[in-house]
Amino acid sequence: MKNYKVTEINNLLSTAKSVLVAVPTLSVDSLASALALALSLKKSGKQVTVFCPQKPDQNYQKLGGLEMLTDTYSNSDLVLSLDYPIDQIEAVSYNDDGGRLNLVVKTKSGAAKVETNQIQINNNAASADLSFIFGDESVLGEKASIINQGNWVLITPTQSQKLWAKATVFDPDAPFSEILTFLLPLLNLEMDPEVAKNLLIGLRVATQSFSVNVSPETFEAGALCLRATQVAFTPPVEATPIENVEKSGNLVPGTNQPNPTPTA
Repeated sequence: MKNYKVTEINNLLSTAKSVLVAVPTLSVDSLASALALALSLKKSGKQVTVFCPQKPDQNYQKLGGLEMLTDTYSNSDLVLSLDYPIDQIEAVSYNDDGGRLNLVVKTKSGAAKVETNQIQINNNAASADLSFIFGDESVLGEKASIINQGNWVLITPTQSQKLWAKATVFDPDAPFSEILTFLLPLLNLEMDPEVAKNLLIGLRVATQSFSVNVSPETFEAGALCLRATQVAFTPPVEATPIENVEKSGNLVPGTNQPNPTPTA
């Protein structure tokens, strides 16, 4: 079990309500790990966005959490989110009310009205409370400026000194999915079956089914993920009728069947 220095990351996480996870270079390993982190953070109550400038193709369809992924990022975007069933929305439109923009959400007939506490406003002009980046920001080109705002955590398998990073998780020669497998419990984040499935997919692809670039810790990470994907099943216990319990002295041990009557 690997042990990273996470004191500063945990301090930042304790007060963060919104989190951005950036993936500069698209790969199954990097995106699977980023989505695993995002899913765990979302389950802990954080508002999470995953930014990757490249759109994933069908090779990524088995990954969980793709709905959190965006390929655009702007410091001036305003996003309005409704915590409301999308299948109960008829249409969304806007109008100009004397120079004031009105957004109109029309719900279906008979649907409940949208309450004020169901509306969330995300102004990307203000950076997320905490941001994670998987690898070097320079490949983002003009978007690399996103690291100039907010608190950033760098996760990298290569030696790197970044002055903008509040904390760095560095693990040489380990794929992102291996790093995340050991990092999540250190951050008190849950590895549920969906998170574990992402990490296991990332591990398999990054190591060509555990045949290259592996260490004992790589196999340990794989075992942890595989174990977490298994949903424990306990068969229901069949109740024993009370009359059988009362007559248990006449039962064959371990069953509800009566002892056969001895014959001469």
